[in-house]
Amino acid sequence: MIRRIAAFAGLPLLASLASFILLPIIARVGGTPAWNSLAVGQAVGSIAAIVIALGWPLTGPSAVASAREERVRRRHYAVSFVTRSFMFICAVPLMALALMFTSGAGQFWIAFLMASAQAAAGLTPAWYCIATGHAGRIAKYDVIPRMVATLGVIPLLFATGEIYLYPLALLVLGLAGTLWFNKDHSNRQDYRGLTPGAVLKEIWRLRSGAGITVAAGAYASTPILVVQFAASAAGLAAFVSAEKFYRIGQLATAALGNSLQGWVSEFGTDHWHRRKFSLMALAGLGLAGWLMLALLGPWASGLLFGSERAADFLTCFWFGLSFLLVCVTTSTGAHWLVPAKRMRTVFASTIAGAVVGLPAMVILAHLMGGQGGALGLAIGEVAVTVIQLRAILGLLRDKASDEKVEGVAS
Repeated sequence: MIRRIAAFAGLPLLASLASFILLPIIARVGGTPAWNSLAVGQAVGSIAAIVIALGWPLTGPSAVASAREERVRRRHYAVSFVTRSFMFICAVPLMALALMFTSGAGQFWIAFLMASAQAAAGLTPAWYCIATGHAGRIAKYDVIPRMVATLGVIPLLFATGEIYLYPLALLVLGLAGTLWFNKDHSNRQDYRGLTPGAVLKEIWRLRSGAGITVAAGAYASTPILVVQFAASAAGLAAFVSAEKFYRIGQLATAALGNSLQGWVSEFGTDHWHRRKFSLMALAGLGLAGWLMLALLGPWASGLLFGSERAADFLTCFWFGLSFLLVCVTTSTGAHWLVPAKRMRTVFASTIAGAVVGLPAMVILAHLMGGQGGALGLAIGEVAVTVIQLRAILGLLRDKASDEKVEGVAS
């Protein structure tokens, strides 16, 4: 288990550390306008990536991990790639249109390329590698291309001062890694019968998982867009600095959650014991992240991004609380409720978080600026967590009742 976590969580973290190294360079070379434009593009692209993914990272690993035949597993991936590619093609012009009308994205091409690079993450084969237990393939086809794009562009940024080179390299090498994986690990037979009509039917069939992830991801990606309209450029820049640490922490959450997801759902295992382990592990990560973000975030953001973009304590504190709650619901949703076929509960909790959190972000950001936006995000995550924990208590009560009945019968 330790080796599995180290492989699946450690590799994506290496890529996140590479991007973290680049952030101070972007802040100083591009200045506040490029900093804000990249953040807006990343927010729009993050929403698009979640739509493009169609819920496969949520529902796919358990389906693939529980399949016994390799042929069935490969078919799952083929369907996922074709459906996600269709969504990516549709998303690109919509992102361009959205960024044209988004204030604050003064440098359109920087924002658009960043949005496209972020959206292309919805095509990554990482979820399939997680389900099949091949951490090395994540490194080869996903992590290494992104690290090369991130680190390789640094001398070009210093030499030219052209910030657009970073998202362009990220987009090109990210797509190249995905196509490389398809060449090595799929064939034409896997894609047989995937006509346009069949693809549209598959997309409709995926609506439940896609709805959950879209609702959650759209809500999680909106703080920057909300605060953008309620805060000054300097206030947005400081908020973005805190949000960058939050996003990097989210990579650790996703990495740990992904490393456990296929393991929790493996055929013929003690699922209950593994689910409890995942909840404790992710809650521990969340507590550590909250503490680090609240105590070190203001100092580290000023040191790395410049004093004019330094985050304040309360913004970091509320982002840290959101980080803890997201860690908890990563386990309760993907590891508990989805395998238990409680998709409606996960969807309802996600919608509740958006219904509560979005108005809270709008109102509090207007009243308090960046601090209010972070607090509104945390309020929404509280709603999600409460609903999912109540559902899990119900699952545990049902399990205890079933065991009692079995004991009486025996």
